[in-house]
Amino acid sequence: MTIDKVTLQIMANHVRAAAENMAYTLYRTAHSTFVKETEDFTTQITDAAGSCVGVPMDLGATWYPGITYGRAMAMIPGYEPGDIGFTNDPYSGFVATHVPDLHMWKPIFHDGEIICFACGHIHNTDMGGAVPASLSRALTEVHQEGVRFPPMKLYERGELNESLLRVMLLNVRKPEQNLGDLKAFVGALSIGERKMRTMIARFGAERLKQGLAGLQDYAEHQAREILRSIPDGTYFFSDYADEDGVNGNPCRLALTLRIAGDSAVLDFTGSDPQLTSALNVPTGSDPRHTLLLVGVY
Repeated sequence: MTIDKVTLQIMANHVRAAAENMAYTLYRTAHSTFVKETEDFTTQITDAAGSCVGVPMDLGATWYPGITYGRAMAMIPGYEPGDIGFTNDPYSGFVATHVPDLHMWKPIFHDGEIICFACGHIHNTDMGGAVPASLSRALTEVHQEGVRFPPMKLYERGELNESLLRVMLLNVRKPEQNLGDLKAFVGALSIGERKMRTMIARFGAERLKQGLAGLQDYAEHQAREILRSIPDGTYFFSDYADEDGVNGNPCRLALTLRIAGDSAVLDFTGSDPQLTSALNVPTGSDPRHTLLLVGVY
């Protein structure tokens, strides 16, 4: 079944509206300044494989949708309605860029099949660790950033894992902030689930799945059209990040961009080696992290 362009655009608007409703709910009900003022959070809808299909355009950290949730999602053996998975471990599934980032995802079912996920992240005020707020240029290993949770279920069939929550709140300096943001996040995921269930009822599960795949194909087409508009050639740029310690040196980031038709190669040869501080981002050998590296630096 082919999705016509008009229907595909209607689906795109609905999916984006679902993500925007999630974002607005989280923004309005969260407790911490990280969410309510700096907007260090994301909300998104992904397909069943964990690839992004819809994000808000005006709220949150809009460059995060390049993250693929699939690997983290797959580290939980199975899902049932009412489950919510979460993690803040940068090395488990490579969705968190550092320990303060808590990522959560909720499967959306139809007739026993996962059709899509509502997911996103919040930057917690604190996750324990060596210093308040968990981040410092003086830190040299991830264990100093705070308590880490590999991908696991925070909610199972709608029931909160109270024991797991107690462990988290015991290890942080501002438990009321973490708890308030977490509750707001769960509410946002429920809004996303409700909106996507409305889409399933309107379009049908199979047609919606085809539409989500079509949205990703169209996004790739748009990206390639932009690349095609850039003259073929090699482009070089370098810049320096602030030093990562009191006696440190500025860190050089070098990029050679090679454009050929509708494809691009980003070559970071010439950049400085890995640092000893928390400025590094675990990549899992995933090329999508070129965006994350530019964002961090």
